[in-house]
Amino acid sequence: PAGRLGSVYLEDTATPAGTSEWDGTMGVTTTTGGLFSNPITDEYVSVWTYDGSAWQTLGRDLTDENGNFAIAGDTVPNGQPVYAMLEANGTCGEEYDYLFPSGKKVVVSDIDGTLTTTDAELLMQISDPTYEPAMMGHADLLTQTWAMKGYPVIYLTNRPHQVRVETRDWLGTLAFAPGPVITSNGTASDAAAYKTVWLERMEQAFGWQIVAAYGNAATDITAYNNAGIPKADTFIVGPLAGSDSTTPIDNMDFAAHIQSFVDPQPQAN
Repeated sequence: PAGRLGSVYLEDTATPAGTSEWDGTMGVTTTTGGLFSNPITDEYVSVWTYDGSAWQTLGRDLTDENGNFAIAGDTVPNGQPVYAMLEANGTCGEEYDYLFPSGKKVVVSDIDGTLTTTDAELLMQISDPTYEPAMMGHADLLTQTWAMKGYPVIYLTNRPHQVRVETRDWLGTLAFAPGPVITSNGTASDAAAYKTVWLERMEQAFGWQIVAAYGNAATDITAYNNAGIPKADTFIVGPLAGSDSTTPIDNMDFAAHIQSFVDPQPQAN
């Protein structure tokens, strides 16, 4: 509020600005293409939201040669869905605003190998859209417990934008706490560098305070260290648990950590 805004489609070299824009891509999958899709080009997309009493349109745009659209429009309350509708057939994709004030205490988590059991779970889903990635022990409860205490969970993943729909669907189906899902634009060759950019945006541009960070990979450890997150608040699960003086999540399960660390946390404002 009254600060900077950053779309997930923001280039890694760009600076968050003070204007809002609804961005996205329209595509269609094939019966044999798994999660991969072909862009829907030269079609109108309109953006809508429902405030509980009436529908409101936020704008309209024509998709480009890559299926992309960009619509300048107003923000909406946190967690209120915004629907990007392909006018040709009425199908929709969900988008969200998450605007937290400067000073807000938040939690950051990777997805693959952190909330899923291994990094390979996404690969299984890419080849077979009916496959449901396996969840790390009590990962859903981890995010729910933080959220109930007033700490929004920011999902910072190296997954590309192209699988945002499937990512949100998986998080929603398994009842993970709702929150921003930040995906990669695919131009960064180094996951640690891309995550560092977004962590610095959270802390410096948005003014959020990261109180806990979860991951499983060396790139997570590097990014969290680059952002100045204390090792005591950097929680690593999987084969690298406890590496580089981070705090380990033992036994591929968050249950003990929730009881010993998250439950005692004070309620956030």
